[in-house]
Amino acid sequence: MLKTIGQVINDVRREKHISLAQIADLGISKSRYYRFIDGEIDMPMFDIMTIMDVLTLSFAELGQLTNKACLQDITLHWLLTTDIAELTDRANESDEQDTDFRRLIFAYALALREDNINRDQDEAIFQRLVTLEAFTLIDLVGFALIAPTISADKFKLLYVRYAAGMANFQNFLNSDIYDLVLTIHMAAIDKLLLQPENRSYNSTMFVIETILNQYTEPQYMELRLLQQVMQLLKTTTDGVTFTTTNRMTTLLLSAKTHQIAVMKTRLMSLDLSALWTEFQVGASKFWVKPNEHVQLPKFSTLPPEEMFNHYGDVFRWIIKQKHVTPGMVVDAGVSTYKLYKAYNENGYLQLEELLKLMHLLDLMPSDIDVVLRRRLINVTNSTWYQYSWQHIQPLGYDALARSMQLKYETDHQRKDLEAYFEFKALDGLFVHQNWLQSPAAAELSKTISDELMAMETWTYAEFRVARYAMLHIENPAGIQMWAQLLNRAMRKVDQRYINRNTVLDIFEWPLLRAILLGKRELAETLLQVAQVPDTDPADVMVFGRGQQRLFDIYAAILHDHPHVRRDLQEHLSDFVVLAGDRKFSDAYQKILRPMWEE
Repeated sequence: MLKTIGQVINDVRREKHISLAQIADLGISKSRYYRFIDGEIDMPMFDIMTIMDVLTLSFAELGQLTNKACLQDITLHWLLTTDIAELTDRANESDEQDTDFRRLIFAYALALREDNINRDQDEAIFQRLVTLEAFTLIDLVGFALIAPTISADKFKLLYVRYAAGMANFQNFLNSDIYDLVLTIHMAAIDKLLLQPENRSYNSTMFVIETILNQYTEPQYMELRLLQQVMQLLKTTTDGVTFTTTNRMTTLLLSAKTHQIAVMKTRLMSLDLSALWTEFQVGASKFWVKPNEHVQLPKFSTLPPEEMFNHYGDVFRWIIKQKHVTPGMVVDAGVSTYKLYKAYNENGYLQLEELLKLMHLLDLMPSDIDVVLRRRLINVTNSTWYQYSWQHIQPLGYDALARSMQLKYETDHQRKDLEAYFEFKALDGLFVHQNWLQSPAAAELSKTISDELMAMETWTYAEFRVARYAMLHIENPAGIQMWAQLLNRAMRKVDQRYINRNTVLDIFEWPLLRAILLGKRELAETLLQVAQVPDTDPADVMVFGRGQQRLFDIYAAILHDHPHVRRDLQEHLSDFVVLAGDRKFSDAYQKILRPMWEE
């Protein structure tokens, strides 16, 4: 039997040991909370998101735990790998909660997998998208699906809309969204830069600027690599050809070393060497002044990002961008009176009304995480959102750790404790010499471990701190026990990318620590339990492939292979080039350099 949203929230609250007193501190009485859990009353969206924030639970995770169709994220990975029978059922309207556009996408994905795409299907998705002013996630899925096959002129129309809405996804780019973004940008390079008939100054500059302005994070190295390539192409407009050639040569050699000179997603591939060769042969053609039917604007002239004060403002904006009328909202089950009240009052929109609007507007759970949190000015409770380590300089980690510790001691909210764990560990790894093998690391790790082991279900926040939870374990039996705990936690969540990237990320620091401490048996056990099945290369991001290479090197260290020091230095040197900055590699250099200087 499927659980209600209230029941799932209550289960997560119990497993994360959040007391009813802590819920009451949010302004939600015990009686009102229980009446909501029992399905007797609805809960305002503002209160739901406040509770979820304390639980470090995202809407996407809530959707996965409830397994309701109206709360299921639809991703490229799911469309291209799910069982054909399920996809056929969804395309044939087996679920009444699917909208017409979703069924169109299911049918397109089915035809794509059967190699039976026709122009009418491309055109149907294009005609839906070209009417929109800005894209939400389901629209991005549709765009990514047809991007490789539609004409360059049609692609330009949609790419401009994508570029105008890119700000929605600033500070939020999970693996599923990244899959879409990377496919769209690769299609832009293929259509507007590699195909000679479509080249022009405007096309080249628009693609370059759009990719350079795309938000990314350190682990998304394919996009960081694309951004470096685009930056180097841009320098040719200033005549810096010699320097550009040398830097591009180094970059492409590093990419070839990691077998990523040809980038791949499940929908298309892009040969970076071919792009550079094409650019060298006919560089002037990339800068020809435009003579084209569909003119691309300058990236800098696109509309500025809008920011809003509360949820009603955001929904007013989405409804306007998707050309939804008040009558359509009424037909969906939300009165115009309630809608207009919600436009102006933060706590007026109820959860059931939110679900009805999500269905009408084709919003997915990740849209709520992305659009609402990103586009609100007054996001005050989201510790897990505001304090993203990728945006903080390492010297600030200690201050944030102490701040989160103080907040936890004052408010006793788990989200603050988890943020303290993460920043305390990052401070040790990036700032303090030999911290990884120190008693301080073991002490922090034991505290984190005790918290995680008391829980049956983990969400993203728990997986994020799990990488520091095994630094205190001194024997193989303890590692085996932890491996069983991790497997149990992974089976309970719908982690579509819970393969090589996630598993290696959790075991990497404990393995490195065991090697540095000379604990061979412990390290061998960690290498054994960190084994993951091979997956489609298109599903494993560059960062994950780099981690696998590090694990191979760690194995060589354990078995005293003489070439390992040279391999390690070359690997880190390549990663410095590919990542485009030194933050990632500096932590490894600081920890690993003594190993090859002995």
